[in-house]
Amino acid sequence: MSYVRLSKLSLDQELKEKIARTSLKTVKALDLSQEEERNSIRLGTNVLDTMLHGGLHAGTLTEFAGPSGVGKTQWCLYIAVLTVMAKGDGTHSTSAIYIDTETAFRPERIVEIISSKYPERTSKISEYLSKIFVYQPVTISSLSEIFESLEVVAVEKDVSVVIVDSIASLARKEIMAGASHSNITRTNQLASWAARLKSIAQQLNICVVVTNQVTTRMVQKEPEVTEEMHSVDGEDYEIQSVSRERKFSRHVTPALGNTWTHCVNTRFILQYTNSEPRQLVIAKSPVAPYATFNYTIGKSGIDIEEHGNFYSYSGSDPGLHKIKVQQGIIV
Repeated sequence: MSYVRLSKLSLDQELKEKIARTSLKTVKALDLSQEEERNSIRLGTNVLDTMLHGGLHAGTLTEFAGPSGVGKTQWCLYIAVLTVMAKGDGTHSTSAIYIDTETAFRPERIVEIISSKYPERTSKISEYLSKIFVYQPVTISSLSEIFESLEVVAVEKDVSVVIVDSIASLARKEIMAGASHSNITRTNQLASWAARLKSIAQQLNICVVVTNQVTTRMVQKEPEVTEEMHSVDGEDYEIQSVSRERKFSRHVTPALGNTWTHCVNTRFILQYTNSEPRQLVIAKSPVAPYATFNYTIGKSGIDIEEHGNFYSYSGSDPGLHKIKVQQGIIV
């Protein structure tokens, strides 16, 4: 009997030790909130940053989606500048990794933004440029290799933001949509990238920012019943037949499908308006309501208007948002 009791005690102790080894680390909500605030990237406008509870959150995946020419790359360059300029005391500044799949990165634009926004620090422009590490992959395999080594590089370079401009470019070029197996391959590849980027963001508590392109989606509406009218002997019209016509709605929406939509934590949509300012839409966020802000692109980067914004807690489906694209100009 004593042997049985001893065995049971040893088993209980072993079980407790195993649970202790495998138990997840807990963190206080206050500590988590303070850490997020320290590592978030403020976008430079009180209203937007307050609505986002501090700006772009560390530990999350943020997407900027929009049509060509709307300013996605300009937002990326602006965020890179904000990151390396975050510490103004001159003792320490964090770094940024910029993965440029469309060869759109321009160091001279970085110089222009710093010179215009921070004229008092132009003497250190070379130092700030050295804090932005640029990759320019041309294939899916090379991009995947970069993602695999990203965690180690981010730690070595003291990185606080990883920017991918754009996540859709190589996936849409190399894996053509249309065939079912191609769509499955692309979905799996994107899910793998998203999991990797979110893991790096969470493990290192840094911001990960990606840009996405747009696509045209055809949505079938309910069939409409139409009554065909014909004249009889030149007199009043009579109903001769009834037909059902299928109607389709055609609109522009972020690319890469619903699976990718669910992968991103925050989705900003960039779109054109009927006037000069363009519009940023908070289409998906764990902390902010559905909201719109006007912005312009200038020498100092992105200028966000403090007034005239709209917000609503009723929300919107981020996968079905209709994006306004620029209309053609008649010359």
